[in-house]
Amino acid sequence: MAIWLQVILAIVLVAVCACLVPLLLQLRRTAAAVEQLAESARADLRQVAADVHHLRSRADELADLASASLELPLGIGRILSGTAKAVETFLVQGGLPWMSALLSGLKFVLQFIRRRKGAEAKEAPNE
Repeated sequence: MAIWLQVILAIVLVAVCACLVPLLLQLRRTAAAVEQLAESARADLRQVAADVHHLRSRADELADLASASLELPLGIGRILSGTAKAVETFLVQGGLPWMSALLSGLKFVLQFIRRRKGAEAKEAPNE
């Protein structure tokens, strides 16, 4: 019986080796292919990183340009707003209440016109 066990064990070992050797060869080929893929991906990723960096720098330049182009209109708007408030305060405190009432009336009319235009603009797309 011991000889039969040895023969069966030898057959099993030969079968395992016969399956294991091609498996190891295939694993070696797969590892080489993965390494080659990693090398090609590294070059592609470097290019992608360079492109993203270039796009980011262009976006930063565009943001700086937009900020610089809006600086003057915002400054002028602040100056005009401050001047209008100063004139209104001067007229109210200067003893000209009728001028203050006139300015309040003008503000009301402007707000009323803006509201009507806004309401008409909202209704127009629905038609």
